[in-house]
Amino acid sequence: MDKKVIKQKVKDSFTYKSEEVHPGTRWKSYTVCIVILTILSALLLRFAYLQIVKGDEYQKLAYQQQNSWRTISADRGTIKDRNGNVIAVSIAANIIVIDPQVIQNKAAKTPGYKEIVAGGLSSILDVEYEKILDLINAKSRYKVVAEKVSTELGDQVEKWMSENKITGVHVDEDSVRYYPNGRLASHLIGITGKDDQGLLGGIESTFDEYLSGTPGRIITAVDVYGNELPYDEVTRLEPVDGYDVTMTIDATIQRMVEEELKNAIDTYGAQQGGTIIVMQPDTGDILAMASYPDYDLNDPYAKPENIISDNWNGHTEEDTKILYSTVWRNKALVDTYEPGSTFKSITSAIGLEENLITPATMVSDSPYELSGWTISCWRKYGNHGSETFEEAVKNSCNPVFARLAVEKIGLPTFYRYIKSFGFNDKTGIELEGEAGSIFHTNPTDIDLAVTAFGQRIQITPIQLATAYCAIANGGKLITPRIVKEVVNSDGLIIKQYNTQEVRQVISKQTSQSLLNMLEQVVADGTGSNAYVPGYRVAGKTGTSETTTTDIDGRYIVSFCGIAPADDPELVILVVLDHPTVDSASGGRQAAPVAANLFEKILTYMEIEHRYTSLDDQNMMVKSYVPNIVGKTVKEATKILEDRGFSFTVADTSGDYDTTIVTQQMPAANTYINNGSKVIIYTKAEPEKATVTVPNLVGLTLQEANNRLSELGLNMKADNIGTVVSQSIEPGTKVEKGSVIIIQLENKDTEALG
Repeated sequence: MDKKVIKQKVKDSFTYKSEEVHPGTRWKSYTVCIVILTILSALLLRFAYLQIVKGDEYQKLAYQQQNSWRTISADRGTIKDRNGNVIAVSIAANIIVIDPQVIQNKAAKTPGYKEIVAGGLSSILDVEYEKILDLINAKSRYKVVAEKVSTELGDQVEKWMSENKITGVHVDEDSVRYYPNGRLASHLIGITGKDDQGLLGGIESTFDEYLSGTPGRIITAVDVYGNELPYDEVTRLEPVDGYDVTMTIDATIQRMVEEELKNAIDTYGAQQGGTIIVMQPDTGDILAMASYPDYDLNDPYAKPENIISDNWNGHTEEDTKILYSTVWRNKALVDTYEPGSTFKSITSAIGLEENLITPATMVSDSPYELSGWTISCWRKYGNHGSETFEEAVKNSCNPVFARLAVEKIGLPTFYRYIKSFGFNDKTGIELEGEAGSIFHTNPTDIDLAVTAFGQRIQITPIQLATAYCAIANGGKLITPRIVKEVVNSDGLIIKQYNTQEVRQVISKQTSQSLLNMLEQVVADGTGSNAYVPGYRVAGKTGTSETTTTDIDGRYIVSFCGIAPADDPELVILVVLDHPTVDSASGGRQAAPVAANLFEKILTYMEIEHRYTSLDDQNMMVKSYVPNIVGKTVKEATKILEDRGFSFTVADTSGDYDTTIVTQQMPAANTYINNGSKVIIYTKAEPEKATVTVPNLVGLTLQEANNRLSELGLNMKADNIGTVVSQSIEPGTKVEKGSVIIIQLENKDTEALG
């Protein structure tokens, strides 16, 4: 065979001859490949999404599935007064928690286990059995059965669990807010809610971010059924307690104020309650702020007195409305009122500062005709006529202030000072709910005239007290301060609240001149019932109408005072709403309350009594009777004379140089007016003379003193004016030298203004 032919056959045997492929088959192959690639890409993208985008989230979910945790409550910070006395504190308690998954799993193996758990907890905690059973059947890990229970009850639950081998129930740490002084400073403190959040606008609410701590956790590993794994450690993240808050109030002064306010409301039948503010004028510190009615911080949802309700719950919408409008209401901040004549001090300050008037300027108290209105003096039996401006302030003559404002000060200047004194703004005190004032938006001359003596405007008590601080401290408007500092558990100061001066409102000269005039208001004017022997008190009374005066006779009476006038330590504002006993008068009803507080608080602050010539004139200088028993008569009489007391020796037969005093009347350390007479006895069993106590009601101080002296009796009086009551009933037989305590009031006080 030809070699060429053979080579060709061999070549042909190794040559592949493909068959022709159908076009449809080719596209099917392409489609399959694309689908596979798409699925793989989607899987890769999903995997990347799960690992990268959602990785943290699923990691947390896995952690949650493999672990369980319970919250440990953090203690709220303690609230203290300026002296470190605890006002609000968190005390140890327990929270009882169940794990429904664990209980349900055990119940599947132990019939009746759910009922055992529910029955035991219900019996110990006094929680409804059915309620606990519903919680056990819930589809969740943890449910709270009871919180803020006493540690004693928590111990009982743990003992029951141990004795009955109970699982799925936990007794964890909790805390409960406790107020050791009950009602004290309730409106300033506020309360906490179910979740330990501050409520009601007091310190608990305003300083919640500082008082609230950071909760801790108890973390345990669990199996797929939620059972805790016994071989894993329990991780405990400790809570961080809240910071402590130190207030400016003094708990002792706060208590004095609340007692005086409650007594005044009861005495004068103040149907709408009242408020008292005590401030330090130089620092702006609130030493006390009380409103009445008040409430028990440990039982804030209790039904208020005088509220008739057969279905009181305290937490319904209707009940909480009643609580907000009555006992929860801090009248010093959220209520506005017409200040009446207490506002005349502001008008006086403007006139003096602008050199438009002086204390000696002669003015007229005759009726003032303006815009069809007649402004007359409050004095019903005739105006005071021509007098000095100082006398007009003392007598509280409305026409004088109306003329001063309209004819001399004028609208622009007057309202510029109103703003400067802070009446157009909130004071900025660190408490929630402070109301704003209400003044005429487009005032006319008649508006100016009545504003000059405090009518037809609305301000808050805290605004007026703050303005009086400016009068007292040399003219500086100071922001009221209720908190001094916030400190941590180590005592380190986190935040400090220093005194903030807003602006200089009036000069020191004006301040001093006005203080002198306001002192005369108390020494010999409409505010004489605020007179305190040994402490020079300056101030102004107020009696104002309300929107319902014509309907129900509601008036608001007030007094704002400063003491000592020559070196101010305190500003006290007393406001009583709708007194119904006796006719409404700031001088008769609010001023005596302020006098009592000035006496008590200044004595507590150890401010020394400094008696003046006026005190001597009014027989108001008082001293403690010295102990002369055991002394010779000669020594005893010398001691008494040095202390300003007179004396009578009942038995004069002995030698004064050697005869020993056996008894005395009044007894040692009795606090009585100087000039009183001490009876000296020298016998072991002396015969003591008795006298009949006379009726002193209606007499002047001098008349009462003369009457008692004639009978050999002593007098103690803390005020000037007319006697309205006496400590021992007329007709009672008493020993000579006995002390009769008399109460006096000045009835000649303004009725309105």
